[in-house]
Amino acid sequence: RTTMFALLLLAGVAGVLSDTSVQVDFSATDVAFDGIGGLSGGGATSRLLIDYKEPQRSEILDYLFKPNFGASLQILKVEIGGDSQSTDGCESSHMHAADDLDYKRGYEWWLLTEAKKRNPNIKTYGLAWAYPGWVSDDPSTPYKFPNKTADYITKWIAGAKSVYNVDIDYIGIWNERNSDATYVKTLRAMLNSNGFEHTQIVAQDGGTQICNDMSKDKDYANAVSVIGLHYPSDFNNYDLCHSFGKPVWASEESSSYDDLNGAACWARVITSHFALSRMTASIMWNLVGSYMHGTNWYASSIFTAVQPWSGYYERNPVIWATAHVTQFTRIGMKYLKNGSGSGSLANGGYYVTFYDESTKDFTINIVKISHDHAYCTRPGLPNFDTSAETVTFQLPAALGGKALSVWMSNFEQYNASAPIFVHLPNITPSSSGQFSVSVPVGAFFTISTITTATKGEHPAPPASSPQFPIPYTDDFDSYPESQEAAYFTDQIGIFEIHVDASNSSNKVMRQMVPQTPIGWSDHGSRGPISLIGQREWQDVTAQVSFRLPTSARANADMAGCILVRGGQQWEHGWVACVYNSGAYTLSYGGPDEKTGLPAKIYHQGTVPTPVTPGKWHRIGLTAVQGAIASITFDGNTLASNIAVPDLDTGFAGIGTNGWFAVEFDNFSVTKAGGRWVPPPSCTVSKGSPVYVTPCATNGFSAAQQNFLLQPDYSLLHAPSGLCVAGKMGSVNLTLEACDGSNVQMFTNDYTRIRNGEVKMTWGGDSSALTGNLDGTTRVVKSHGKESFSSWAYFPNTNQLRSQYYANADLGYPLCLSACK
Repeated sequence: RTTMFALLLLAGVAGVLSDTSVQVDFSATDVAFDGIGGLSGGGATSRLLIDYKEPQRSEILDYLFKPNFGASLQILKVEIGGDSQSTDGCESSHMHAADDLDYKRGYEWWLLTEAKKRNPNIKTYGLAWAYPGWVSDDPSTPYKFPNKTADYITKWIAGAKSVYNVDIDYIGIWNERNSDATYVKTLRAMLNSNGFEHTQIVAQDGGTQICNDMSKDKDYANAVSVIGLHYPSDFNNYDLCHSFGKPVWASEESSSYDDLNGAACWARVITSHFALSRMTASIMWNLVGSYMHGTNWYASSIFTAVQPWSGYYERNPVIWATAHVTQFTRIGMKYLKNGSGSGSLANGGYYVTFYDESTKDFTINIVKISHDHAYCTRPGLPNFDTSAETVTFQLPAALGGKALSVWMSNFEQYNASAPIFVHLPNITPSSSGQFSVSVPVGAFFTISTITTATKGEHPAPPASSPQFPIPYTDDFDSYPESQEAAYFTDQIGIFEIHVDASNSSNKVMRQMVPQTPIGWSDHGSRGPISLIGQREWQDVTAQVSFRLPTSARANADMAGCILVRGGQQWEHGWVACVYNSGAYTLSYGGPDEKTGLPAKIYHQGTVPTPVTPGKWHRIGLTAVQGAIASITFDGNTLASNIAVPDLDTGFAGIGTNGWFAVEFDNFSVTKAGGRWVPPPSCTVSKGSPVYVTPCATNGFSAAQQNFLLQPDYSLLHAPSGLCVAGKMGSVNLTLEACDGSNVQMFTNDYTRIRNGEVKMTWGGDSSALTGNLDGTTRVVKSHGKESFSSWAYFPNTNQLRSQYYANADLGYPLCLSACK
């Protein structure tokens, strides 16, 4: 280790030529450091975490919250559930109605408690993305009756304290939507009158408009304690926001996939946000990627844990980028001013110094990330150049000869020996207090008097098993009341476990939302739906028992519905619904919430037996290659062998067509058809051509289609260890020994490619990777005759696909393949 980094740390070496020289002045303190945090919610991003069994669940929590172990987070921000879609699902409100209060719902209370158990000093922060519809008679705003909304939020804070003994330190207003002066002042007064004077208001969790609004209303400004900005660019001007003398935070940041690029992005912003913009806290969205691929923004997180059935989780480099700050700082330490210990490096990059005025501890962080790897999902970055350099720090002479702890990562070194949060030999400043650091591109250095940091490690988790376990059944009897059933993820509406009113020994899953919420994104364009399974499913039989409520709005034609091959909010997929009128439909996409009927009906009819509210009925739907094999109801086959396009893949799900308290029981999903067999493999070697071939079905990972998107933008064929290489004008790319050359670089938006279709730019210029329906691949300057030039990556199967959702023009999905 000493030899490896001998050239990096040059303590007290005379005559060192420095590109950047820093005079560290501990008397030049600036604003206080407020912490580094993670965000659970916005929404349902931690959904699968609570379904993990021990010990893996506690291990994940340790990596996130345990001091001096992993990410060691200093702030936990959580969503205040509002019964509405807020990115990856819906989170349950503590008050579905004005006369309904239940502090047992959801998992954010549990998460707050677990975080506090590991770190009693962690700061807590709540924010609503949506509000239940009852707080206003206007579905576009929660502010019409400010006292009612303020009381709703105050009750959430009160529940955290009275039921879970968690004090809420910060409270937000409405995520990325307009703030409201009257409401904020009302909330401040109500918090004070209820004993929550310590809870500080953050506004507006969005753009800088809040600063303009506060400049015109002194009382509004006085009610706000922290200015919270989302995805702020360090190349904008924040003088007006700073003029109030309040902390300015990046209260939501990153949204980037958690590989080395995501770590590089995060390392940059948690350093540059103070060095360039004097922001004192950064909070990553999201805390833990515990949501299914096929919902939004897969694994844009500090940590990824998406396999509760296997216990597998990923320990990603973003954890250790975070640790470079959190394990060497305490909330309340002071930043040193720009020019006196913080600032920009001459050859690109940033440095900041944290100083504890009481203990005299200090920490210096240095980060240098190249442009191609520095960007986060948003905002954009201006062009800049970065190169290695030597940085010399001059400490007070009294610190000369006193050893400092040194930790280092390089997020642009792409091999097994790459240093990620490595403890280097101590550095000892010269007698005059001087030391130098040679900083390569990709580096993140921490140099500190604090010596308690560790790279914590639990035993390796169980092996990865990304295929959802099938067959799968659930009678919902094993769960506590008010919770969600394992693996189900609500996308519209809220589905909770409750005791069956007609049989106290039975539990059911009930849709709980009684009216359209005041939403953040989709307010409920289709009826309520809860998903289960995986995005790659094609050939399944899904069945569930449902019971329509006996009390509903007059003339409502309520339905129980079942989904296969479904999209996140059943905008895609095949849906069978049975209505209390006795009608049934087979449709592409779920029913419209306003009309109660789907827009694209493929088949319809009448069931042979009455559909009686208050009585249990059973519905089933089977999809196989090229057909809906059957729709069943109460043991009767309603339809069979209905020809449908064989393009879609997706989740199973249960739902209804409106805000009805429909109940469900005894869910099952099983394999159907003959495509549940692993595809045959083939032999490849250096020089083998690369094609596009029909994607393997039902979540199987074919060896020839098993490609890994590497953070250096190469495409690695995992079984062979060879990389894809292009040649302009040649038909078919080839597999070659990986060498990091431009011909093996396929630059892409490393986050969005896992959530949709993006271009892949080849060779460092504007050439694109393209595929053709005849199975050939090319790199071309301009896309013309080629069939497609956009790609989507499916991480469960390591497939690079021609389409994310079904595209009839392209036919059956094609995947990059090492064999025909």
